[in-house]
Amino acid sequence: MKKRLLALVMLIIPLFIFIFRIDVDASSYLSDKTEVAVDLEVSGAEALCQTDDGYIWIAQYSGLTRYDSKEFITYKEFNEDNKKYDIINVRKLEQHENHLYILTSNELFSYHDNKFYHIDLGLDNGNVSFNDLGINKEGTILYIATTKGLYIHNIIAGTTTLIEVTKNIEVTEVAVDLGKNTYYYTISEGLYNSSDKLIYKSIFILDINVYKDKILIGQTDGLKIYDLTKNQILDTTYGITDQVNRSIYSEKDKMIFVACESMGVYCIDEETGAVSLASNLKNKSQLVDLLVDYEGNLWISSHNVSASGVSIITKNALLNLLYDDQIWQDLAESPAKDRNVYAIKRYENTLYIVATYGLFLYDLTENKIINNNPIMDKINDYVMVNDIKGYYDFRDVEIFKDKIYFAAFGLGLVEYNPKTNDVNIYGDDFMKNEANIISKTNNPDLAYCISIRSLRAFDDFLALGYSKGLIKFDGTKIAVYNVGSNILYINKTADGKVLYDQTKGLYTINDEFTEIEEIPTEKEISGNRLKFLVDGNRIYYNLNSRFFYAEKVNGKYESKEIVLPYVKGSIVEIAKVKVKDKNNKESYKYVIASQNQIYITSSLADDNLIDGRLNEYELYDDTNGLEPIAANTSGYYDETSQKYYFQTINGIFVYDFNKETKADVVTKIAVSSVNIDGVNHYGNDIHVDKNDSRIVFNLSIFGFKPNKGYQVYYKLDGVDNDYIVSNGDNLSISYTNISGGEYAFHVYIIDENGLMSNQIDISLNKDKKMHEYVIFWILVGLLTALAIGLLNYWFFSRKIKKAKKQAQELKNITLESIEAIARTIDAKDAYTNGHSIRVGHYSKIIGEALGIEGDELENLYYIALLHDIGKIAIPDAILNKPERLNDDEYEIMKSHTTKGARILEGISTIPNIIEGAKYHHERYDGKGYPEGLKGEDIPYIARVICCADCFDTMATRRVYKEPYSKERILSEFEIGKSTHFDPEIAEVVIKLIKEGKLKALNQ
Repeated sequence: MKKRLLALVMLIIPLFIFIFRIDVDASSYLSDKTEVAVDLEVSGAEALCQTDDGYIWIAQYSGLTRYDSKEFITYKEFNEDNKKYDIINVRKLEQHENHLYILTSNELFSYHDNKFYHIDLGLDNGNVSFNDLGINKEGTILYIATTKGLYIHNIIAGTTTLIEVTKNIEVTEVAVDLGKNTYYYTISEGLYNSSDKLIYKSIFILDINVYKDKILIGQTDGLKIYDLTKNQILDTTYGITDQVNRSIYSEKDKMIFVACESMGVYCIDEETGAVSLASNLKNKSQLVDLLVDYEGNLWISSHNVSASGVSIITKNALLNLLYDDQIWQDLAESPAKDRNVYAIKRYENTLYIVATYGLFLYDLTENKIINNNPIMDKINDYVMVNDIKGYYDFRDVEIFKDKIYFAAFGLGLVEYNPKTNDVNIYGDDFMKNEANIISKTNNPDLAYCISIRSLRAFDDFLALGYSKGLIKFDGTKIAVYNVGSNILYINKTADGKVLYDQTKGLYTINDEFTEIEEIPTEKEISGNRLKFLVDGNRIYYNLNSRFFYAEKVNGKYESKEIVLPYVKGSIVEIAKVKVKDKNNKESYKYVIASQNQIYITSSLADDNLIDGRLNEYELYDDTNGLEPIAANTSGYYDETSQKYYFQTINGIFVYDFNKETKADVVTKIAVSSVNIDGVNHYGNDIHVDKNDSRIVFNLSIFGFKPNKGYQVYYKLDGVDNDYIVSNGDNLSISYTNISGGEYAFHVYIIDENGLMSNQIDISLNKDKKMHEYVIFWILVGLLTALAIGLLNYWFFSRKIKKAKKQAQELKNITLESIEAIARTIDAKDAYTNGHSIRVGHYSKIIGEALGIEGDELENLYYIALLHDIGKIAIPDAILNKPERLNDDEYEIMKSHTTKGARILEGISTIPNIIEGAKYHHERYDGKGYPEGLKGEDIPYIARVICCADCFDTMATRRVYKEPYSKERILSEFEIGKSTHFDPEIAEVVIKLIKEGKLKALNQ
């Protein structure tokens, strides 16, 4: 291939130096000195594509892989018309909607509706090799670049045409202008347009891509851009001189992405021309394709088989490192160590940065490192004059009385006056000569006092934590207190005492450093306490990766755990910060950082916890560009700019509270397969054999951006009464031994931003077994009766008589049982005793008048007897309450309808038995309950029982009323026609009352 041959002549690539920036730009993908990519465990990849349904497709030499963020499925072959086709050496992928087109070295395939198809171009595939593939905007024309010319394939007509001027000439690349439906192609001479005119002569072209009115041209010597309006190559190359294998344009982000042979991926802001580079990717060589998915993540493929074939740089990878290349690299041989930041503090318009091997000043006005650094100049002189040869580094920074203090471990305390530029170093001699020993021990370990680890400023003094204890510094004098171990973090409690940590716990000490008190913390769990936060009466602290708070209960501290999901590494930062929104409204945010993650939440109160687990939060990790945060370090919140500076081993990660995160991308989902007894089925209409027992819906969630997890909502009509909710960890939903019939399966998800995905609806039609057909039982009965009649008519007659007698007895037993149940229901309600029996009686009278007869009438009677069965589940205190029910009690009372329906679900011998219990309180005007059904949407049988139920309520004495008169009952039914009652049934009731056929049983 030309790409591989021309790689041999690539030019020597100079290193690119980028200008330092500190502000995080939410549209920025790449950073020039850090790993921001998530690597997939996929071998070398040639091309990438995403179909509209959300699947990512990865072309490989060994096959074609489909990825849905959870599962990889690789296809290597398929059969069509009894012929086997190998899917190997896949070169290029194109898609239109959910049709995928796969170009291999000598075949063209398509994939849609979960099936592969071979596309016959009518070529001698033994003599033709395929190089590239393009598709028009409508998805009807394919452009195939081959070693024998450029072919155009009409998908609809199934015809293939050769561009004559390219006959027997190798066409290496093809690109389609989707806006104008024109195409461009390259041969050895250079770039041609669809009029077969040479528009750019070059032998170095490896890739072409059309965007707007320009063509991006990747060459062995860098990036070229051809302007179609000016018909010329532009001078703009963005300084890219590495071999460019692939370039794409993202319309949504206004970004150009360029994949190179050895340097990595360049990101070019189209509007500003700013260029950034991801050059420290784990896999930055032989990058051959790029893809921006529907969420805005950038995918990178490499055919380097020795490394990860696919990497992802997420849309919100916001890292910009706080350093200028030359300044930082001058400090030591290992640049990684240079960028290990321990602490940050702002004073006026300067950031003071404490790194492992130096102190740096950053001008927030000029956005650059201040080269003239009097602090380091003084320290270097001090080290030289005092012939200090031992190890020292820098650990912390604090502001006290308008001076900046630095903890120099192994050196001492460094004081800087930003007004005068004076620098003082309180080193070993000062500690020995000036120390006021207030330790209870005779050995204050003054030799260790210069090993300062942490600083904290209070009103009257600066507290220093050192390798053996605490030092109190008032600006001129020091007092040393030995507690026997490292002090890594210092704060103050709500009552004003100094709070500090030791490996074994948290302690307070008074301002005089004379009285120590331990604060009880979790002891049963091992782990180091690295950070803590005083927030009112609570003290938040950690044990390695676990997060707790201690709070006084009845005068004693008690600890409780707050579970943080998915914690990686120990917790190293805990803070509470004040922020203002765009309307200047103040609120507080909590910041909790582990070594690899940042959690930001509005509340740590119990109402933001579910079973002790933090519920609402934002999560940032390496996919956002976060480098690991070192333990025993300190970040800084700048309330003026509302930015939090996180100290990392590779610079500074900045979180800007002013930026509003907008959740506007709806996550896509799909049902990847419906597995029926181990066999996968596809599509939205699934046929299930009568003998199949287990049905599994396998769900794909295309969430490639970082997330907290999804809530999955699913329902199988006819099996589930309502949607079932589960988390997104289990993506297989199964049902076993459902009966024959038609079903509809529905599924959707709600993501961490509360956005609902697309909904999937699948129809199932399961064949019925013989015994599930009514006609089967009819035939069985007829054949049995005929056989018995032929054998012995007399015997059969006797059996019939006996059977009728037994049936009558059974019927009587059924009736007596149902009436007994009805009396049991009524006995529970002291105020409506006999109500169910009366409603059954009235319903039967009304039913007869309506023309209901036979079994249907008897069933009406049975259903009416049981219409209030749900009251069994209502507490007696509510059911028998003599006073008016409050709103909560009334809601519980109303639930007797749905509870009754669930109780009666298992009864199949009485048709529509559930309808009476569930819907007898629905109103004709739709103002009833439980579902607010209206008019004829209310089952007919429930409308009849509603009238009978209301008649009994009016006609009987209740604790809160006397029986209504006949005239008032007639008036109520007249008024309630078409509002409360079915008008036709109400008319029948009125007629029956007037004729005296419907009257109260107790009258």
